[in-house]
Amino acid sequence: MNVMNTNAYCVIMAGGLGKRFWPISNKQQPKQFCDIMNTGKSFLRQTFERAVTLFPPDRVLVVTGSAYEQITRQQLPELPPENILKEPFGRNTAPCIAYAAFKIAALDPDAAMVVVPSDHFIYNDDAYRDNIRQGIAFVRRSGGLLTIGIAPTRPETGYGYIQVKPGRPADGVFRVKTFTEKPDEELAKTFFSSGEFLWNAGIFIWQTRDILQEFKTHLEDIYHLFDTCYRTAALPDDPANIEFIYSRCRGISIDFGIMEHAAKVYVIKGGFGWSDVGTWHAFHEVNAKDERGNVSHNSGVLFLDSSGCIVDLPRERRVIIEGIDNCIIAERDNTLMVCHRDYEENIRHFEERLKQLEIIRGK
Repeated sequence: MNVMNTNAYCVIMAGGLGKRFWPISNKQQPKQFCDIMNTGKSFLRQTFERAVTLFPPDRVLVVTGSAYEQITRQQLPELPPENILKEPFGRNTAPCIAYAAFKIAALDPDAAMVVVPSDHFIYNDDAYRDNIRQGIAFVRRSGGLLTIGIAPTRPETGYGYIQVKPGRPADGVFRVKTFTEKPDEELAKTFFSSGEFLWNAGIFIWQTRDILQEFKTHLEDIYHLFDTCYRTAALPDDPANIEFIYSRCRGISIDFGIMEHAAKVYVIKGGFGWSDVGTWHAFHEVNAKDERGNVSHNSGVLFLDSSGCIVDLPRERRVIIEGIDNCIIAERDNTLMVCHRDYEENIRHFEERLKQLEIIRGK
């Protein structure tokens, strides 16, 4: 199937704040706008380039915070400006997807819709495209809500899980039994050994009319806020209208709000290799390591009697790391962070704590 010739749209969700990658990712330039993997391109740019091999640029929408409109335009100059859907503030993935679905339905009520995160790492673009084509063809035939899961390679506690129903898949598509949020270590081991669970990659495919019906059924309050605006306003996505909607919209994820409750939910086992690179731990997992498990993209970093370290410093830095194990050392914009990997969970609070310190010191 040539997706280019069908009425299908791609929605890139780019609203995250990326607090876990501070100081590389910060409020001014969150993770999706950064070149975390040292490829020469930001996550958003890579995601867009992957999308436009399947969808023309005028059928790609990016949903992001109002504050990031300019950086989105800079990184995606081919994207029509009207295809940047600006959220006045974050309300999680359900309102983000509702916003895009109503926008697409106004353009083409019969369109299919593919929703992808902006900040994940894909290993095999060809396999990714094949899975997207397969998913669009399936929802065209069968309806329902489709997601893409990843066969787990370890008992990971940092990802959500999808349990598949037993039985033979139809055309490689399984029925979904349950969605589970991030498990503890023991439960993750059980999921991994059972062979019934996939990692939740946050990629969704459906007919636009089907997801709107699910919003009407399961998130009626969100549905009616957008529906009223799109039926009555001359310019429904005028910033004032969107701010009105979001100010009254509760924050809820699409998984919790709809996917866990809908009757017809399916999953494809993705064959493309994936990581959400959501933490420094995940960054360590997907990058090449030296013989003692150290990771650095900077050739000027010398490790001596150190192991398990993650170092992300400007290229011009020349640094010796000696006698240090399992530390994260990162610098951006004149801010240096040194944090033991056991305390990585605290990193998402560091930017705010530093600002509080500056206020106390009168800076």
